[in-house]
Amino acid sequence: MNLFVLYLIVFLIPIGLVSAYILLKKFNKLSDKASQIIFYVISGLSMAIAFLASFTITGKMIPNYGEGCTSLVGIPYGNNKGLNFLAWFIVSLVLPSIYTIGLSVFYKNKYTQIINKYFITPALFTVAILFFIYAKAMNNTYALNYQNILIALEISFGLSVSALMFVRDFKESNTKNWREIVYCVLFYLAVYICSLPVNTLTTLLDKDMMLFGASALPQRVIDFSQIHRVFLYAAIIVPTCIYFVHRDKDVNTKKVLLLSISLGVLAIFFNEYGFFDIFSINDGHLKIHVTNLPIHLCHTALFVLPLCIAFNLKRLFYFTYFINVFGALMAMIWPNCGENQHVFSPSIFLFWYNHIAAYSMPLLVVALGIFEKPKMKQMFYSLAFFAGYMFLIIIANTWLSNYVDGYDPNVPGTGTDYLFVNGTYILDILSENAYKMLNIKWQWSWGNLTFVLYPLYQPLFFIGYTAIAFAMWFVYSLFFKIADSHKDLRNHLIIMRKERITFKEKMKMAELDNEFIDHQTANLKFTNFSKRYGNSKKLSANNVNLEVKAGEIFGFLGPNGAGKSTCIKTTIGIQPVTEGSITVCGYNVSTQSVESKKLIGYVPDHYALYEKLTGREYINYIADLYGVSKADRDARISKYVDLFELNQAFDNRMQTYSHGMKQKMTIMAALVHNPKVWILDEPLTGLDPQSIYQVKEVMKEHAKAGNIVFFSSHIINVVEKLCTRIAIIKKGQIVYEADMKEVEKTHPEGLEEFYMKTIRDNGDLDE
Repeated sequence: MNLFVLYLIVFLIPIGLVSAYILLKKFNKLSDKASQIIFYVISGLSMAIAFLASFTITGKMIPNYGEGCTSLVGIPYGNNKGLNFLAWFIVSLVLPSIYTIGLSVFYKNKYTQIINKYFITPALFTVAILFFIYAKAMNNTYALNYQNILIALEISFGLSVSALMFVRDFKESNTKNWREIVYCVLFYLAVYICSLPVNTLTTLLDKDMMLFGASALPQRVIDFSQIHRVFLYAAIIVPTCIYFVHRDKDVNTKKVLLLSISLGVLAIFFNEYGFFDIFSINDGHLKIHVTNLPIHLCHTALFVLPLCIAFNLKRLFYFTYFINVFGALMAMIWPNCGENQHVFSPSIFLFWYNHIAAYSMPLLVVALGIFEKPKMKQMFYSLAFFAGYMFLIIIANTWLSNYVDGYDPNVPGTGTDYLFVNGTYILDILSENAYKMLNIKWQWSWGNLTFVLYPLYQPLFFIGYTAIAFAMWFVYSLFFKIADSHKDLRNHLIIMRKERITFKEKMKMAELDNEFIDHQTANLKFTNFSKRYGNSKKLSANNVNLEVKAGEIFGFLGPNGAGKSTCIKTTIGIQPVTEGSITVCGYNVSTQSVESKKLIGYVPDHYALYEKLTGREYINYIADLYGVSKADRDARISKYVDLFELNQAFDNRMQTYSHGMKQKMTIMAALVHNPKVWILDEPLTGLDPQSIYQVKEVMKEHAKAGNIVFFSSHIINVVEKLCTRIAIIKKGQIVYEADMKEVEKTHPEGLEEFYMKTIRDNGDLDE
């Protein structure tokens, strides 16, 4: 009968809530806001009841498991290994399911919807069906007492939340994306592993308990033994894996994950270290077991961390970040465990759960971007919190020690020793000489109570810990730099990957377009070309439309910053196109960069040569890059060496050349493959009159052969006499384009005065 009533509690609440929700939605009697409030209330109750059950109900399948004992005392189903395993498995499903689904109400995201549909709702429904096993494992009785009512409500409200979300999000939670499915499995697995009961190792591995048993007594988890190192590796590997899997997820998904893990670890902590370990009632009197109070430094992280994440308590969070992380790390390196405690011990399992969470969770919170990287002021906040915490702990130690059996004020370590500031544990690690600090003490009595302070050791402890916290700051700073570099590299790789995909798509389109394009005739065309640098709102080139045809010497004019170099450098492939397109002889410079570059010769405004090479070595090197035959290169080299009068210096290293000679080498390098489109950016700067004449003659000859000469210059007289067509660009836009004959006819004052008038209109000379 009692079990029947418990089953009614388990099923009636979710059935009633889901039925009411469906009916109200069907008849439009439930607004979205009211629906959200109902979800908040039910999920809040679900998590609160789950936490209360963990705190007040022991929940140990093996309450009397001795450190060297392998007997089956206290196991719910005696020697029946199958049922014992099933009981453990059912218990292990409850907390991760309730916390994950409860938190997802407050932090809605698509992944928890999928997890709820395929994992949590089936899991909690299974637990509800097998509630008799769950009650047996948790309380070992079916009596209608407060413990069984509480765990029945725990399952009932947990199932209510999951069932309501199942109904609400049924369509949204559908997915055929295998990546999402794999991620959801990993998500739930991470929360599940971090919420396992403390008797997990005992249940699964003990030789007399389960099928996977060890044949000998397990190792101790101290002294850097093999098993100790395995636990330390796990403390590094598991958080690292969590980071890499979740770094690209949305903030709600990250918060649900970290809060679920934090609350799961906290609940497991209280499941083992719960209400009746702290309080007991003897002869009607309440007794507090002062040595069992959860106020150790690493315990504070279990309480503080979920509060900080849930309520955005940044200042308090950095206390755990700078203080708890180091404390937990040291505790894992030198575990405060008994000599006889081994890896199967529930207390060892709890110790590592507690300290791995205290060590890794604050790091993950910052690494995943939930809280920003700390600045120095956050360090001082953390030290202020630590000073207050240590002050309260010293008071607690001096007062509570009086209630410990066997306490001797003259023997350090016989009372309470929270934070290790009232005993010898830290001093044992340091040296025997460190004990001398405990000889200096202040001792006084008040009634039946004796109080002891250590005015040398306790301040030095604080100073030492503070110094270590600052050292942690510098370690964090180093890792921040490494992480930022890694992030920048990764973002760059992501951009490159996207560009590669876009490139391949454009290539396919270009292949179709190129079937009807003539690539033999020289042509340079800008079509709606625009260029933006980074996140700038200003366009350096704005909707440029321009076409240069074979045989033309085209002058590209404009003030500094007008966009000339932007157009040129994008054409030769130094910068990517933002919008529109540029084609060279029909080849798109974005999608067919290799083909277009083969047809371009470029003379930059600031040359860069391999000056340790001779002129001949350099030109041959460039010719090799373009695949120029020996006969062709020899003929062209001979021609230009004679023209530019470089015979005597051509076989000398270029570092001995003058500026004009180096400029001529740049021009030779641009012409050695006889390009269809020859682009020059301020080519005449710094040249003497004779060299200018030589370059002009080469430009005329190259255009006469049916090629394009496209150059920018500030020497207006040269442009006026040399060019067949010109364009003026200002503020990234083409403001004038015409044939030089037309310019001469319509502007008899000359190109120079017309150019100056054009760039003065609607703006300054220089931008």
